[in-house]
Amino acid sequence: MKHLLLLVLATSTALAQSTPPTCPNLKPTTHPTAQQIRQTAEANAADPSVLLSAEPVENFGVARYRLQDYADCTGASGCYWSDLDAQATRAEAALKSALATHKPSEKLALILDIDETSLSSYCEMRREAYGYIPSMFETWIVSPEASIPIPGTLRLFRAARAAGVSVFFITGRPNEQRAATAANLKAAGFEGWTGLRLREGPEKTMPTTAYKSSERQKIVDAGYHLLMNVGDQWSDLDGSPRADISVKLPNPFYYLP
Repeated sequence: MKHLLLLVLATSTALAQSTPPTCPNLKPTTHPTAQQIRQTAEANAADPSVLLSAEPVENFGVARYRLQDYADCTGASGCYWSDLDAQATRAEAALKSALATHKPSEKLALILDIDETSLSSYCEMRREAYGYIPSMFETWIVSPEASIPIPGTLRLFRAARAAGVSVFFITGRPNEQRAATAANLKAAGFEGWTGLRLREGPEKTMPTTAYKSSERQKIVDAGYHLLMNVGDQWSDLDGSPRADISVKLPNPFYYLP
């Protein structure tokens, strides 16, 4: 089986500008610009009365500033939302091309991750200053607020469904969140999927790659051909069986091995 891996590619010539969603009850924040931070560092480095320390790791506060700037900017490229949409557009084109090589009678499957792939946690991550506060996040994730769709993934979902492709969601969320997850997917516009897979029992302690691979194998065992798999983490895509096309969406916020 031939595998095509799509990586993030930001080009400025043919991309529509995308903007962050509106987050209710979230106050605007301000911080020093990158130029101001650099000027402060350079001024202190030039001062002979200052004893500099070794700092091989970037200051976490500064990294958060850069992360927020990337997440909140609204340019046609080099901004999170436009980069995300550009990758979804590439996936749509790849899906259309792949469909032309398969017979209508085949059972074809599109695999989608949920968090930062189908639904966005952007507003809650902003509220938590791009950290992870379990008591806040886990309450939010099962609330109706957690139904913000990733627009490009929703387009891809609808294109696949219109072409007769079955869509399966495979998420690392625990099965206790099934009802809320299903409700939020439907509220976001994802309707008519074939399967929704969440972690149960021993699966909760499995490495993500092993868990998601085993769930894809169940879909293959049910007679489906894995046409495309879309995720924001490498652990969504790695392992066997793989889809013909693996689509890696950008996620600068967190890493899940």
